[in-house]
Amino acid sequence: MAPNVSVPMNFGLKLLDSPTHNTLQLKASQGAVVRASSVILSFNSPVIDHMTTSLHLTSVDMEEFSEEAVRYFVDAAYSGQSPPISRNLFRDIHKLANVFQMSWLVTRCVQQFTDIAQSLQEPSYEDLLFLFDEAVYVLSQLKSRELVETALSKIRTLNEEQNFIRNYLVDLNSLSTQQLDLIIELAGTSVEYIVEPLTEQLTASLEKGEDKVPANCKYLLENCELHHCQIYHERSCDKLFDVLQQFRYQSFDDSKWVLQIHRKTTAAALKLATFPATSVLTPDSIPNLFHTIDFKMSFDEVVDWLGSSPKVTNLIMFVQGLWTWMLSNNYKHKSPAEVMPRLIEIKEKRGWTGIFVYWLNLCRCKNGDLICIIRNNKTLCYDSFDETELNIVSVYSREAFKNVTSIFEKETELHFDIGGNAALDKRNCLSHGKCALILKTVPAKDGANVVLCTDPAEYPDNMHFHKEFQAKDMHLTAYNFDSVFFHIPLSWFGTPVIKDGSVYWSEMLYKCSGSQWYFYLIIYLA
Repeated sequence: MAPNVSVPMNFGLKLLDSPTHNTLQLKASQGAVVRASSVILSFNSPVIDHMTTSLHLTSVDMEEFSEEAVRYFVDAAYSGQSPPISRNLFRDIHKLANVFQMSWLVTRCVQQFTDIAQSLQEPSYEDLLFLFDEAVYVLSQLKSRELVETALSKIRTLNEEQNFIRNYLVDLNSLSTQQLDLIIELAGTSVEYIVEPLTEQLTASLEKGEDKVPANCKYLLENCELHHCQIYHERSCDKLFDVLQQFRYQSFDDSKWVLQIHRKTTAAALKLATFPATSVLTPDSIPNLFHTIDFKMSFDEVVDWLGSSPKVTNLIMFVQGLWTWMLSNNYKHKSPAEVMPRLIEIKEKRGWTGIFVYWLNLCRCKNGDLICIIRNNKTLCYDSFDETELNIVSVYSREAFKNVTSIFEKETELHFDIGGNAALDKRNCLSHGKCALILKTVPAKDGANVVLCTDPAEYPDNMHFHKEFQAKDMHLTAYNFDSVFFHIPLSWFGTPVIKDGSVYWSEMLYKCSGSQWYFYLIIYLA
């Protein structure tokens, strides 16, 4: 077993030229052989340490990797450095780092992938295809979601989901189920992005005299939430089923398949129409988390983007996004007299409800700056819940945490007492005072997520879960009460990742002092 040496470390690239030191042969593709020191590689890789120390191997098979990738791997182990990786080498180097468990290089690869994504300002389809395909590969081959959120967030930030999906599905029959699954995830509830190009392809197949629905088409229709398309884009959904009915199915099972898809879609659509909001019972990710903003945008650009993006669903998310951008840009903004009419116009155009002023009271700001002006504006903000006439639950977590990122170090439960809330009083709950919600985090190493606990068995006797509640929107924010009130809107900080062995979220979080952090949950009830 290799001694306990802290890596990455600069052992010196000059040692690569020493035939005396380099006793291990790394066999790359096309017969290439790269020689290296088994000792230095063992310090970096527990896999190679086992191969050489326990199995006494003098060569390692790396024939699925190019010589250039293997040399990068060796150079990194010797120098402790990871120069920028070209796109054509990224997959090989990232897989090498994972296969041979060079953990620090895995982290550097993920960071380089993130840097590539952030650097794309006006990307081509090929740029986004690189991000998407690498995410699919890592998910399917390495069983890791560490690149998925970065790739999908970039496409969503640019509002390119529809164009990307249309282009990606052109070669539908050659796609794997893993690729299709990620396309479904990218589309989310905007299922029309999938339905419309599928309908065009099926129509083209009919015109060619083909009489069989392709397997991948079936897979997409069986696994996407088609009822969202029927509710919000009824014409597109009807056109799809019109086309499906024109195929001459060769077996009863094929005909039955179309009927089953239609019945399933209609049933789900009727249920959603009866309960038009997303059910709190659904153990999905908490909405409005893990989005990103391009902090290089100008103030005008970020206002326009937030005001038009379909991912920004209400005024509080808009203001939180604007404030997050201002935090990253030294509170820079235009004259409130110039900006306020634009914000009011956006609110009215999007049909958004105003914000309860308390939600902005804890934003750290100075008199006269934009956030202060917004919270004093009666068109944008309300002084009390009574004025809003909204069904709202807004509560702090029971427990405090040492820092915001700590909840993603391991699986963590966030407990929220919602008993006594006005929205609950209307329901005459018999367990009044015990009503509560539990949010559970997924650690960053496993993909970072926040989900609602919906199994009554997970709730202790002193916590009553309202399974009948329906939520239109949910927001999770963080507050610090140590010395100065400080509010962190978590929607816009991207996804927590593992960096150098620790949880890393946003650089801005590390500028926030305090050791007593509470989480604040805002729920718009249906």
